[in-house]
Amino acid sequence: MSTVIHPQPGSTADTPKVCQVDGKSRKRRFRSAENTTAYWRARLFKNSFRDSKGNTVVIPEWYCRIRHAGVTKKVRLQSADKEQAAEQARTLAQKIWDNGWTEARDRQARLPSSPTVEELCASYSEIVPDLERPPRPISVQNYLRSLRQFCAVAGVTQLRELTPEAIDTARIAYRAKARREGRADAAITNSWSKVLRNAAAVFTPTARKLMGRRGLNLPDNPFAGVEKRQRISRYQPLGSKILDRIMADAPSLLQGDPNAPDPAAGAFARQYKRTRGKNPQWLGFDFRTPHPEVYRALLLALGCGLRAREIDAARWDWIKEWEGRTVLEVPAATEGGFTAKSGRGRIIPLQTEVLNALQRAREDLSPFVIGGPEPMGKAALGLEYRRPNTFRALALWLRQRGVEAGKHRGHPIHALRKEFGSYLASHFGLFHAQAALGHSDPKITSDYYASPTTLPNVGHFKIVG
Repeated sequence: MSTVIHPQPGSTADTPKVCQVDGKSRKRRFRSAENTTAYWRARLFKNSFRDSKGNTVVIPEWYCRIRHAGVTKKVRLQSADKEQAAEQARTLAQKIWDNGWTEARDRQARLPSSPTVEELCASYSEIVPDLERPPRPISVQNYLRSLRQFCAVAGVTQLRELTPEAIDTARIAYRAKARREGRADAAITNSWSKVLRNAAAVFTPTARKLMGRRGLNLPDNPFAGVEKRQRISRYQPLGSKILDRIMADAPSLLQGDPNAPDPAAGAFARQYKRTRGKNPQWLGFDFRTPHPEVYRALLLALGCGLRAREIDAARWDWIKEWEGRTVLEVPAATEGGFTAKSGRGRIIPLQTEVLNALQRAREDLSPFVIGGPEPMGKAALGLEYRRPNTFRALALWLRQRGVEAGKHRGHPIHALRKEFGSYLASHFGLFHAQAALGHSDPKITSDYYASPTTLPNVGHFKIVG
């Protein structure tokens, strides 16, 4: 039997791809131990660089050198574990010898345990559908936006730089900037905690495991042990004065208010720009003209306790009869991209006055209570509202009537939801408030959403003798 070795074009003579054995082509056999992990384990080495402070930083992943077609290149592997790196080097070398250098991607295996922030965000977006309970698209958007915001404040571009020192530095820098803007300490703490909580949601154990399968061998959650507690006080009811004004002025949204300020007037525009100069689009709301869609949104918020996204998605067919009563049923999800925040639907008793007011204010054939077409684009994906201007107009209208008027940032529409929950808790009990608001834990309802709107008349004590 004779054997003739023919080097593969583009390969070196000592590593041919195929050979001829008795006139037949056979895949070449590796000489020595080059097809074993032990061979490559002895050829692994570490690389390092100097950071901006002049310190030497050792890259955790292993490197090796591979020679093919007369060229030797240094290749970064995908693991900091030596055994795994040796196996990766063996496999990669075989692919390169078989198919050429195209098998080694540009910037081969960029620090899988320390990817860039954008690489991490891209990987998380890809694995979301594979999670056992995938978050809503709007939640994913908030998680990634908070992670990017945090890393920008911390000056972090790669995950390896996300250390406890960097987190503490970012906290100090964020608070200093917010104080220069005149924000209250409690508001600063709450907003920073929200950023941390959303950013940490990217690093759940399941998410890290799935991203690891895609080549990003992430370390433990860098936000583990970082305090993210918010200073949220119990809701303070609006009070009869503000509520009476809202009730008295609500019909003007249907008819137009001749006494409303002209948004183009100099004094009003100057005052508005001083407080909300970054949102000039809000200046276009003229309440001297009718705004029936804002009126219906007000009824759904204060009369049914719906969230803004639920108001945006609410359809007329959500209103139905149930055991002889008219209710509003919030589904768990709809085909239009709406998904309930808790993942569960709920039934809300509908007051007769609210139902009559909604029906009288209906003005078009839209299937949505606040009107408008079916969601399209980002709205269909749940990433933005169908009718954002409706909520901007309602928020402005509520602020003009004292709802969170003094807050630098706030959610006046959400305050109406809390007012609805407080009324139910005061008159019908915490359980009914929790069910109508759609909370999974009564503690959330008790701590943040429900406060007594009325005090009972105490008359149990009598002097005897």
